[in-house]
Amino acid sequence: MKDNKLETLGEVKAAAVRLLARREHSRAELVQKIGGRTEPELLVQALDALEADGYLSDARFAAVYLRSKASQGFGPMRIRSEMGRKGIDAALWQQSLEDEPVDWFEQARDLARRRFGLVSRDDRKLYAKCMRYLMTRGYNMDQARYALQPGDDD
Repeated sequence: MKDNKLETLGEVKAAAVRLLARREHSRAELVQKIGGRTEPELLVQALDALEADGYLSDARFAAVYLRSKASQGFGPMRIRSEMGRKGIDAALWQQSLEDEPVDWFEQARDLARRRFGLVSRDDRKLYAKCMRYLMTRGYNMDQARYALQPGDDD
């Protein structure tokens, strides 16, 4: 059986490139995935080299992640929280938002309409259910309220 230990700089870089070939990863994700299989100094060297060569970019990861999660209907609070867990700081989150602005209010409205149709405030149980749903998806209270208001086309 082959030993999973990565002992050379080339092996560490190759392992990281294999992961990056599947999808974008943040530096912190690669540290987590590869860190237990090699020496810390070797890992830092390999990741620094990959960043210098343009294979690894936390800014690119943040932009791709934002687009992906926003298109899946997740709100800004949830995406920012998940990015934090993936090692992306607030500055990169903010930069990715500036590069690709998202209308969170309209996105919340589209999601609510697809999921629940038109919701009347008179149906308090359904209204509360929709609010909870939107808030667990990462929208704030204002965005959730906007999503459930009747629109101009209704």
